[in-house]
Amino acid sequence: MKTFKCNCSEQPILFFESSHCLACGKTVGIDDQFDQVQPYEVDSKTGLFYKKSTPQVKYKKCDNNVQFNACNGMVNLSTFTPIPDSDEMLCFACRFNETVPDLSIIEHIPLWHKMETAKRRALYTLNALPVPLRNLAQDPITGLSFDFIADRNVNDHFSSPLAGQETVFTGHDCGHITINLAEADDVARSQTKHAMGERYRTLLGHFRHELGHYYFDQLIAHTPEKHALCKQYFGDDELDYQAALAIHYEQGAPNNWRDTFISEYATMHPYEDWAETWAHYMHIIDTLETAQNFSISGSTSGEEDTEEFESLNLPQDASYFMGQKGITQILDSWVEFSIMLNSLNRSMGLADAYPFVLTQAVRTKLSFIHHAIHDKLHLLPKLSKTEKNNLTMSK
Repeated sequence: MKTFKCNCSEQPILFFESSHCLACGKTVGIDDQFDQVQPYEVDSKTGLFYKKSTPQVKYKKCDNNVQFNACNGMVNLSTFTPIPDSDEMLCFACRFNETVPDLSIIEHIPLWHKMETAKRRALYTLNALPVPLRNLAQDPITGLSFDFIADRNVNDHFSSPLAGQETVFTGHDCGHITINLAEADDVARSQTKHAMGERYRTLLGHFRHELGHYYFDQLIAHTPEKHALCKQYFGDDELDYQAALAIHYEQGAPNNWRDTFISEYATMHPYEDWAETWAHYMHIIDTLETAQNFSISGSTSGEEDTEEFESLNLPQDASYFMGQKGITQILDSWVEFSIMLNSLNRSMGLADAYPFVLTQAVRTKLSFIHHAIHDKLHLLPKLSKTEKNNLTMSK
């Protein structure tokens, strides 16, 4: 994730979540291009906003920005297409929402803010990649949408069920992603994490995992050649999912799961292996871009870097999102950087930020994800029989 700057005399840093400049007080936000956080001037006569570089183009704040401060979205009035049968004016990210939590319950609002922050960061990464990203209004058949729903009482950290409310399971179904609001509650999420013996559980991780399922359908499932190739890397996804789920929760992951999988949950079924690996690919490229933005190389050689990301030979404005670098170089850089990242956390008395190991089998799967995103699966090296056998293992 990059940082941005205001155009005032102080030119302070603006972050992706910024809604105003701390130096000059200007409104800042992100428009429907969803690639820049920028400052906006306000027309005192109309109350509309505009960018200094294009004063003729007028903007309004997203309704969720105005009413709830749930986003920092700005809506371009010249290109905005109203939602059928709705008078809402929503920004790029908010137009993906089908259901938001019951906002008449005041305690839901800050948790919804957290959901929106994680969702927007996940969408930002996707928007910069060469993958389809359309809401249901744009594509009623294969568009992407979100439900954020609570099924338990927020006042006891989601311990007691709500009367008349069906159980809400976080998951993906044909482009529709549901995330239980309890995942935004730090206490509830921590309790679930410990109960399930997980090493990592975050809102952003949930979004990226479920989006992985969506992009399996978008990039792989409907192309027989790509689907057949994917099975070589992740296994036969036609195996009975419910049976695999039952076995996983009854028996757990195999003892040697670390040799082949990025997480224990990835061992459950090839679908979950793909989604877990997809999520980690997104974590890696986003975090490396953040490091590059702050001129952090992650080198453990002890030699002082004299240029930004000299070890990667990247231009200053290059982005991991755009795929200028091969996956081998990206993963080598990540291994070095994650060592530094974990060491920084330990210096603050915190757990490792990235408690995972990229074995060669996992790197091979990440390579497949990288090539699938950039539509270059034909460039993948042919797997040997031994490599195929090492990629997946039975219980």
